[in-house]
Amino acid sequence: MTLSKSELRAFQEFEQSGWETAADPYHQHWGFLSSQSADPMLDAAEVTRGSKVLDVATGAGYVAASAVQRGARAVGIDFSAAQIDLARQTFPEVEFRKASAEALPFSPDTFDAVVMGFGMNHMPDPEAAFGEACRVLKPGGRFAFTVWSQPNPGEGFGIVLSAIETHSAAYASLPPAPPYFRFANPDETAAVFTQAGFVEPATVTVPQYWRHTSPDQVFDAFNEGAVRATAMLRAQPADARHAIRSEVKSEVTKLRQGDYYVIPVPAALSSATKP
Repeated sequence: MTLSKSELRAFQEFEQSGWETAADPYHQHWGFLSSQSADPMLDAAEVTRGSKVLDVATGAGYVAASAVQRGARAVGIDFSAAQIDLARQTFPEVEFRKASAEALPFSPDTFDAVVMGFGMNHMPDPEAAFGEACRVLKPGGRFAFTVWSQPNPGEGFGIVLSAIETHSAAYASLPPAPPYFRFANPDETAAVFTQAGFVEPATVTVPQYWRHTSPDQVFDAFNEGAVRATAMLRAQPADARHAIRSEVKSEVTKLRQGDYYVIPVPAALSSATKP
């Protein structure tokens, strides 16, 4: 689906305004989950002690902080002022700046590695983000990023999206959006890497799991800690929202292991090299 310039502008404004209010709820509901792929992503980007690292769409700063723990020199950027404030509070030892992934405020050939955790699907112009990552990398530098894997039954996204599809009675007046799982497709990702000037693209799956004490927490994460999904759920009439919550709870209950509900939410981790 190709969006017009006005549609892309509306999508960008929707995402940016949404994340100004969703930063703290996302941190509470999704932080433990999304940080599980930080080290595999840093490994894919070949980050070691002394590496100069740019963490794009840093959010609360999990990946930048993990890089610093390795002895790397890291800076995190995000388009959301609320996310930057949260990152500075959470990891005061790390440098964070407000900036756009599609117009990075850095000179060419500056970084050994560029990483991005779960940000690519929020970009109105992801090709520009790929191009900017390539521009600021040194020759031989690595770009690695994660997105949510394609939804499957019995996994977090598959459970919730299936329930919405079955019981949704209304949709919020949302701006059109690029395909959410576009970069979970290895072939599509490799093509965009190549177009941006990278070589040796690869995609692997990283297992990630929520470990919840209540079967309601998965619905709560989507209802409170996201942007587009939250708007979609809150647009539902009460009976439809109750039906969605009930189906999600029922499916999550099947995943109980002892005292916890263990819900798979895998990530697709892609990486490539600047020649």
